[in-house]
Amino acid sequence: MPSLPVPELKSTLDKYLKSIKPYCNSESDYEKQVQLCYQFLSNQGPTLQERLLSYSMERRNWMQEMWDSQIYLADRSPVVPFVSYFYGHKPLASTHRVIDSDMLIKATAIIAGVVKFIEALKDESLPAEVVKDKPFCMNGFQYMFNNSRVPQFNQDRNDFYSIYEHGYLTVAYKDNFYKVYTHDRETGSVLPVSVVYRQLNQIVNQLATQGSIVEANAGIGALTTLPRNEWADAYQQLQADPVSASSLQIIHQSSFVLCLDQDAAPITLEDKSRVCWHGDGTNRYFDKPLQFFVAGNGFSGFLAEHSKMDGTPTLFLNHYVMDQLAKLNPAEFIKSLHAGSATLYPDLRSEHLQFIITPELSKTIEAAKLQFVNTIEQEDLRVWHYNRYGKRIIKTFKVSPDAFIQQIIQLAVFKYLKRQLPTYEAASTRAFFQGRTETGRSVTDASSKFVKTWESTTATTQEKVSAFYDAAKEHVEYLKMASNGQAIDRHFFGLKNMVQESDAPVPLFQDPLFKYSSTWLISTSQLSSENFECYGWSQVYDNGFGLAYMINNDFLHINITNKPEASGLSANELHYYLSQAADEIYETLSQHSSSKPNL
Repeated sequence: MPSLPVPELKSTLDKYLKSIKPYCNSESDYEKQVQLCYQFLSNQGPTLQERLLSYSMERRNWMQEMWDSQIYLADRSPVVPFVSYFYGHKPLASTHRVIDSDMLIKATAIIAGVVKFIEALKDESLPAEVVKDKPFCMNGFQYMFNNSRVPQFNQDRNDFYSIYEHGYLTVAYKDNFYKVYTHDRETGSVLPVSVVYRQLNQIVNQLATQGSIVEANAGIGALTTLPRNEWADAYQQLQADPVSASSLQIIHQSSFVLCLDQDAAPITLEDKSRVCWHGDGTNRYFDKPLQFFVAGNGFSGFLAEHSKMDGTPTLFLNHYVMDQLAKLNPAEFIKSLHAGSATLYPDLRSEHLQFIITPELSKTIEAAKLQFVNTIEQEDLRVWHYNRYGKRIIKTFKVSPDAFIQQIIQLAVFKYLKRQLPTYEAASTRAFFQGRTETGRSVTDASSKFVKTWESTTATTQEKVSAFYDAAKEHVEYLKMASNGQAIDRHFFGLKNMVQESDAPVPLFQDPLFKYSSTWLISTSQLSSENFECYGWSQVYDNGFGLAYMINNDFLHINITNKPEASGLSANELHYYLSQAADEIYETLSQHSSSKPNL
């Protein structure tokens, strides 16, 4: 894979000046930015650029270390609900109801699918991702399994273990954790599904025989919801006891976590999203990169800890697992769950992980639960699931589906607030070694003209359509540039990191408009799968929105999150304007088109 490039300095400044035009209220505002950029290019900029180029010569991906540490591991906020992201799995076909409606059967099927994926990683038979004839770096897949984020004061760390060892997962049930084996401890071969299923049944039945022991160990998962320094303090207390330390080590070394939410039965998309996003806050271990859930009614989903992976690898994993479930023969799979269950590995049992909870830790756990509830109650979530049209119809208008939905978002925000807000879209840079993301700036000169033209009472249909296509075209061009490592925000991030303590302040970096233009009050990202019915995460800023979206063949989907009290904004009202914008754009383009697509 090619190394991540460092963009040319003047090119970045030119792109920056173009990107901030929509936020300038006057010519003098824009002229000030021009002068700041000229000053930067004439003085401090070349020095910082030279330092960054020298730094990049020693690293194939100059951004990885500073990005991972500063953006994720040094962040002291709770990982949930502020950092991790989720998927909710679409129900299986009605032919698979016997699998889809039973918690333990569904859980066993998911485990089997994930283990098959792990084996494909081990023997390197997993096909490399190729997007538009361009291979994607698969480096992120090695960070998926058998590892954990570990709380530390000031900055966390990631601990990694061999994928070829530790052939087990961690199961969470009734706020306790259990070790469930997926591989033979001596040979390393994959265990039959009947052995996995038997272990899950043992866990569920264990409450009846070990109720007091289980209750005494409940609640450790709540600690992973704390702000990171508070969790680090509790973690040190747990590490001081060898029993608790051993249990934590087992969780960290496990391949992944699967949570059995027996008491949950989500029906609405909002309820399903909340099960995936945060659940009850205790039957979880939020520091694990991969966490699957199965509710009492069979609904399943997934949550990813974000520090080492972005969405495309976990999208690949979940899509793979759900495809495996869809390929199962239900009758044969049910039969296999009981095949030789009494004779195969008769001594192999799930292991309940013990923790020594001191009175001080008990108080911390109870405080964590209360703090979690208070945090979640501040978060609103509304799902915009738009069934009028999807990717198939959008393509008939000869426009990028991603650019199309981004213009829906821009128009909806403008209808709601009468102005545009700085908008982030994640662009993947996995075309480069260890590539993660770059910022796509969705507010452009063209999008500004589009929303104003669209809301004008005097604009003609032709003018509206023309403005829409210009905005969509400019959006595609910016995202392509970002994916090629030539956008501006990661470059500025790198240049800021080259400023030394002895350097004078950089006026450009101190400028309010410069800062505002990258204050992502609208944070968006697309990860689409026909196997999902939910996808989301939180807003980036308390006074903004998080808009995670899917563009599926026959529907559009946006998960809306915000803090209504902190922002004074309403997810319900934005939901309304998204529908209005989507309806209007479709109807206007259809009227202008010679052949109206059939809905």
